[in-house]
Amino acid sequence: MKKRGTVITIVAIISLTCVGILVFNFFNGSQDQLAITEEKVYEYLTEEQNYADEDIESIRTDYDWSGDKYDEEDAYQAFVTFSDEDQEYQYIYNDNTGVQQIGGSDGEGNHTEDNE
Repeated sequence: MKKRGTVITIVAIISLTCVGILVFNFFNGSQDQLAITEEKVYEYLTEEQNYADEDIESIRTDYDWSGDKYDEEDAYQAFVTFSDEDQEYQYIYNDNTGVQQIGGSDGEGNHTEDNE
């Protein structure tokens, strides 16, 4: 009888751990995909847009789980702050479209791209 209680406890702990991991990933996204998004945005800025490393103050990644679920591949975002401005510019990355600037400062600022 003691053995059965131990088995049930172990199964319950494993189940709760799995549920916890799933909930964490739902709200925070894949940590691997966040790292890939940061890497691809940095490559885009330095290789395609010709920014120097010192021009980029920071790149902060985020997962927007509350967005449109039909556009789930755009849920991984990067917010870039350039060293000559305090505002953040918003970029997305996915395998289909690559990196795109989707937000910024409403057409103002030194680093707003024309995505038309």
